[in-house]
Amino acid sequence: MKSNETHDMISTSLEVLVFDCDGVLFDSRQANTRFYSSILEHLGKPPVRPDQEEYIHMHPVRESLQYLLQSPKLFDEAWKYLETFNFSSFNKYLHKEPGLEELLQLAKESKRIALATNRTVSTRELLVHFDLETFFDLVLCASDVEKPKPHPQIMEKILHSFRVSPEKVLFVGDSPVDEELAWSTGVFFAAYKNPRLKAHLHLNHFDELKPIVSNGK
Repeated sequence: MKSNETHDMISTSLEVLVFDCDGVLFDSRQANTRFYSSILEHLGKPPVRPDQEEYIHMHPVRESLQYLLQSPKLFDEAWKYLETFNFSSFNKYLHKEPGLEELLQLAKESKRIALATNRTVSTRELLVHFDLETFFDLVLCASDVEKPKPHPQIMEKILHSFRVSPEKVLFVGDSPVDEELAWSTGVFFAAYKNPRLKAHLHLNHFDELKPIVSNGK
């Protein structure tokens, strides 16, 4: 984290806590890589390369497939294949981040909680699978907006839904996409396990957020 002054400023004003999904709620890199590699395999292509993993971790499935395939014809084949896809088969490769549920339980007592993710149709099923859906007052994924992150639309919808100003919101993310979204919309930003990002707070464990969300209970 940065200074105690920043910590106190966020704690005093905080009303809404917003989370990214992949890399924040869950360690999902293995699941994402396996998911896209299975699609590539179906198309007779080699699996995801290490240099491609960062992009597919941050972007929606449509953009990620376009990036991986570089071919409208192959993209159409992949999209048709996804219509029959069982996304839940990859849940076993996901792991909840340590301290997540304890933090959500604490935050739920006095804050409103939202999810802002570039996942699409699998988002709500995933929350149900891990018994997290009841913690969230609002869930927005890439299919709920015209333009996914880092476009500000998803955060603007959260601000409008809760009728709050940006300085009352803390967004927890882990990628440059999340960083750009936060700074473009004026909300406070906590970088989770990524010291390379420009953020008001840097977190290595959710326990570090407990003093902030418990203030003024």
